[in-house]
Amino acid sequence: MSLEVVRSRKRMAVMLYAATALSLVLAYGLGVIEQRFFTSAVSVVALSAGLLAFLRVESFLRDYRRNLKEHQRSAKQTKQVRVELNHVRRKLDALESVERKRHAEQLGAVEKSTARLEREFGLVDRKFRAVERTVRDTYAQTEAFVDLRALISPRAPLPPLVSWAVSADALRPMIEWILRAEPKVIVECGSGSSSVWMGYVAERTGATIIALEHDPRYAEASRALVEAHGLSEVVDVRLAPLQEWRSGDETWQWYSLDALEDLTEIGLLFIDGPPGATGPLARYPALPLLLPRCADQVAIFLDDTGREQESAVSDRWAAEFPELIRSDHRRNKGLDVFVRSSA
Repeated sequence: MSLEVVRSRKRMAVMLYAATALSLVLAYGLGVIEQRFFTSAVSVVALSAGLLAFLRVESFLRDYRRNLKEHQRSAKQTKQVRVELNHVRRKLDALESVERKRHAEQLGAVEKSTARLEREFGLVDRKFRAVERTVRDTYAQTEAFVDLRALISPRAPLPPLVSWAVSADALRPMIEWILRAEPKVIVECGSGSSSVWMGYVAERTGATIIALEHDPRYAEASRALVEAHGLSEVVDVRLAPLQEWRSGDETWQWYSLDALEDLTEIGLLFIDGPPGATGPLARYPALPLLLPRCADQVAIFLDDTGREQESAVSDRWAAEFPELIRSDHRRNKGLDVFVRSSA
């Protein structure tokens, strides 16, 4: 209840008291009531009514003031509570923000550590696999070298089977073919260590090796190496400069055809040249040009098929010469073998 309502009721009580007193006075003046009665009755009634009204108003006002103070106190306390709640809320929000930030930082640190560990484990795994491959390859090369070394009695220090030279595990199946099939003519596209190693075996079986070399310096070095091992009667290193050879709309740089004039009955063909730098699919012409000069039974060894260009040459040969049976020998640098058996 508002203060104006309280004041209005107080005014009404005073007016009621005044009207009552005025009515009694008029009644007395008009002779309606006697003086004694007026004195006794009117005074008592009027005073009692006035006092009662006053007391009720005063009581109501006290109650109102007390309630108002309680309300104000409650409002103040409520306001204080709201202020404290807002303060607590701000603290909680700040704490939550700090915790979120800290959690994000910790999570980021964990993710970075995990990523770093994954990279390191991946690196270790790759290194381990590389070491494993190296160990396997070293074992294969050592095993092949021991087998090959047991087959020959060299007259000079043997050339190494590493780097650009044919690997031992690629040379072994070629020497196995020489010993088993006993080809009369062996042709190498390229020359070097393989010329000497196969030369010793060819000397035993009575075969002749023709090594085609396009670079005069390498041709001279290979001749000197062959001569040092006393194999000049077995191994013929021929200088065959690169010349353009065309097939359809395609052209290649390949060994001079003059060096092929007398070649027939080739029983083993080892393709290790020309170098890839001479052009795309540099070794492709070997089969179209030399297969017609091969014996009915022949094995063609294509080295370095672990490389993209030589692998593409191998695929093209397989598609164009279906009479040949291809096998993939997973050697150090890759070796594909094409075989045609006699009827």
